[in-house]
Amino acid sequence: MDRTSPAATPEPALQAASPRSWRLWLHGLSPSGWQRLHTAGLVLALGFVGAALLLVVFALLAGEVKEQETQALDTAVLSALQRERSPALDLAAQGVSLLGSEGLDVLFVLLLGYFGWRRRWGVVAALVLVFVGAHALNWILKELFQRTRPTAVAAIIPGDSYSFPSGHAMDSASFYSYVAYLGWRLTRGVRRLALTIGMIVLVLLIGLSRLYLGVHYFTDVVAGYLAGLFWTDAVIVGGRLLPGPWTRGRAVPAGQQPAVAPER
Repeated sequence: MDRTSPAATPEPALQAASPRSWRLWLHGLSPSGWQRLHTAGLVLALGFVGAALLLVVFALLAGEVKEQETQALDTAVLSALQRERSPALDLAAQGVSLLGSEGLDVLFVLLLGYFGWRRRWGVVAALVLVFVGAHALNWILKELFQRTRPTAVAAIIPGDSYSFPSGHAMDSASFYSYVAYLGWRLTRGVRRLALTIGMIVLVLLIGLSRLYLGVHYFTDVVAGYLAGLFWTDAVIVGGRLLPGPWTRGRAVPAGQQPAVAPER
């Protein structure tokens, strides 16, 4: 990520700052600044609860369908994908699926190191919130619904937890959508568009791979996408409500913030 758009608006959570700047910033917060911090925290809390409630409503609506339309759709999708199976596609699907688990974990650590080195501590904090929050929310929802894995088709790989919502879909939607957001804010030109489109395609492929492998229902994947995107949106909104601003090495009075500093 190299540069931000010249027209980018200031966003405190994306600013580069030293640890000393953060201490000065916290020490010098006005009452209105603390109020905005509390508001940002409230947005995160509501986002976490909202994502859970969204899936509760989704599951209740699905369960209320007397004609079992959801189950019919789930089975039809799995059966259609099973007819397309081949050794090459099996291998490709398993590789793509890894990008929603172990591969995602590796990229998370690399991005933490990179943005920490660039002293963009707001981005580091947001990445941790997105990553940890999505994992925690997914675990809570799986334990709440306890939906068993698909049995209509033979799974290529074993599932080691409950099915609803898909952890791969939820984690990838949450994490990669935030990476796309960072790319949109911190780059420009063709690189910005390519990164955004690439992240969208990757998230869709990860969800498709889980269906192809036979370890999730279609509604598991859709629910994971909904909750993951909802949570990341809450993190982004919370970051934009931070009372900043700050720059490298010194605090800046309110109203004098610069545009988001470009990467070098």
